[in-house]
Amino acid sequence: MTTVFIEGLGLIGSSLARAIRQRRGDATVIGHDQNPESLAWAKAHQVIDVTANHGLADANNADIIILATPVTEIVRELKQLATLPLKSGVIVTDTGSTKAIVMQAAQSLMAKGVTFVGGHPMAGSEKSGVQAGRASLFAEAHYFLVNGNASDDQILALRNILSAAGAYFEILNATQHDQMVAQISHVPHVVASALAISAAKGLTDQPQALQFSAGGFRDTTRIAAGDPTMWTAIMQSNTDAIVSALDANLATLQHMRDLIADHDVDAMHAWFVQAQQVRQSIDPPKEV
Repeated sequence: MTTVFIEGLGLIGSSLARAIRQRRGDATVIGHDQNPESLAWAKAHQVIDVTANHGLADANNADIIILATPVTEIVRELKQLATLPLKSGVIVTDTGSTKAIVMQAAQSLMAKGVTFVGGHPMAGSEKSGVQAGRASLFAEAHYFLVNGNASDDQILALRNILSAAGAYFEILNATQHDQMVAQISHVPHVVASALAISAAKGLTDQPQALQFSAGGFRDTTRIAAGDPTMWTAIMQSNTDAIVSALDANLATLQHMRDLIADHDVDAMHAWFVQAQQVRQSIDPPKEV
């Protein structure tokens, strides 16, 4: 029997708990959350098997510890774990959206001989909280792993547990991860949020107009409804990569703005063709 301790039962943590409980009959899931109501709901609805009433102090017998809280909290929790008596052979991992800062924070833990593997499941929802979780959240998603000090066997053991989520695993280093997610995850959230705020400001004299928005606006701004606390933590933890990516995006927008102002039809068309090709390369058109 494998004991899995999950700290943080929001969307990500509760989804992992559900997947592990439903698809790994040999695992016991212990859960903790800073919100007592979320913790009680998780136990009452069988998201977890056991309630941890003393936080990380109750993780002393866990075989795998998963930190599924905002990145700034993960950093604090890693430092706390380094001071606690943990089970020999335990594997600690996280689900944070930024990895360099997390891997640095894990140094004190690894210095004590504890195994750490950074993790980041590339899946989410505009909804948040324990009730929003679902076992299928990570199905066919990419799950990044950044190895700290794990052996091949330990990586395999971690993957065996996390495979309950149905994701595809990719191993890379922290720098590669942070630069990539800045472009494909962090900046898109900033852009979606900016579009939502800009539209609201531009329509202050027509407050009902946003209710008339069609699929394009709704799809583009959907992720702006995500958890503000989590996204603020992400901005703090991956600042350099995000700012660099935002600068590039601002230059691209400025270029298109100039093309529109100049009525450069050919260049505008080429710009949209390029964007179309990039988007289609992500989800190639299905053959009829």
